[in-house]
Amino acid sequence: MRQDAKFWEAVSHIRKTDGRFRPEAYSLVMEALDYTMARLGEHRHVTAGELLEGLCAHAKQKYGVLALAVAQKWGVRSAADVGRIVYQLVDAGVLRKQESDRYEDFDRGCDLKERLEDNYFD
Repeated sequence: MRQDAKFWEAVSHIRKTDGRFRPEAYSLVMEALDYTMARLGEHRHVTAGELLEGLCAHAKQKYGVLALAVAQKWGVRSAADVGRIVYQLVDAGVLRKQESDRYEDFDRGCDLKERLEDNYFD
């Protein structure tokens, strides 16, 4: 997914009302979405669980042992935080959701801290 001027405008607008996440956190979620679809081998709807797994794998690949520290610095401390970012991007029109998707799906996801720690292997 391209992160063009429209994407960054949406992130800027989101952050005016909710500044808890750094802009890089939104970029990380979009990168994780691309990573997840590439890993699945197809362009399709991605579930909360698939996105969380992809985000962890992508962050560990990109940032290594610093993945957890980087995510936390950007405000992403839990799977629920990833869900908040996703739903903010949905509300901004950047992402779409299916009728069956629920924010709570992220609460049932992986333990982000555990998965991003450097001693956890995928």
